[in-house]
Amino acid sequence: MQWTRAGVCAAVLLSGGVSFAEGSLPPTPQTANADALSDREFLARALRVNQLELALGQMAAERGGTPEVKTTGAKMVQKHTELGGQLTDLARRLGVSGAPDLSPDQRSTVVRLASLSGTDFDKAFKATVDAGHVQELAMYRDEVNHAIDPGLRALAQRRVTTLEQTVAQASPATKAKPKNDW
Repeated sequence: MQWTRAGVCAAVLLSGGVSFAEGSLPPTPQTANADALSDREFLARALRVNQLELALGQMAAERGGTPEVKTTGAKMVQKHTELGGQLTDLARRLGVSGAPDLSPDQRSTVVRLASLSGTDFDKAFKATVDAGHVQELAMYRDEVNHAIDPGLRALAQRRVTTLEQTVAQASPATKAKPKNDW
């Protein structure tokens, strides 16, 4: 009887060890719920980042000191309005309610840029947006690997592609010093 128990225990342990090693454990209901919560948390964060990008774009379109900054701001408003609609649709479907408020760091970024003008604004705007895109790219890449909802995964993958192109066009100095505003 003891040998039988020992054999069963060994078989259970070995089969569990193989599953852990392969990472192929089937998701438990708890894990599925946590992943669904993770999708909702990601959407709330993505909506906040998008709100920040909209605010910065509007500020640049109105206050930019050069035509380049004004054009960049207007383009950001257009692109982030579209992205915001897609994120909002997904958020509604997944049970994320309302538009989340900006984080304290994000509000601080808006206030800091709003206090600047001319060349100072243009430089700070570009540096902030470039650094933010680096962080946003990391955020979306992570979501591609963890999203449960196929629609969210597809949106994250499209966003990764766009952000990779955007970051590649940014200056190397900005990429090296991302801020924690996102």
